Amino acid sequence: MMATSRPATFAIVFTVACAAIYTACTELNLPLATYHPVIGQLDLGWVPERRGPTMYWYGWMLTASIGALVVAFLATFVPENWLQRGIAAAALAAVGYLACCSLALFIYDRAPIELEFLTWRWLSLAVAIVLAVVVACLLPARLNERLWPGWAWIVPLGAIAVLGYYLTPYFTR
Repeated sequence: MMATSRPATFAIVFTVACAAIYTACTELNLPLATYHPVIGQLDLGWVPERRGPTMYWYGWMLTASIGALVVAFLATFVPENWLQRGIAAAALAAVGYLACCSLALFIYDRAPIELEFLTWRWLSLAVAIVLAVVVACLLPARLNERLWPGWAWIVPLGAIAVLGYYLTPYFTR
């Protein structure tokens, strides 16, 4: 089954974009708001803890929801073959980022000299984006004819895997 209407395109792109943006927000710590439950205060953007723990989850969800709404709205005006190519590139970039970052940290931990640039997340992200765009542009045209609804399952599952990987230290304490 393929998406052919604007509401279907909006729903699929919103689901994919929300999962991807939420993962990026947690990785880069980009909340739209910070909540301090002990003092009952809500601040705009990222704010360090004042008294007691801070809750960034609400801000991450708000950032991801607003970002996904904008992306999904704009996607309803893009031809489906370009949209399919864009989603494929974004999914490949996410997988590539995880692979590049993991490989860079693996090399950094075992290198006999200090290679500080391997810890830069932006470098891994740039390499992943370039590789993903190249691969997405080389995909056969028949794979980009219609928006595949399966992305609404694959990308969020991938986002959960990435979040699980990044949050492993919190689960194993």
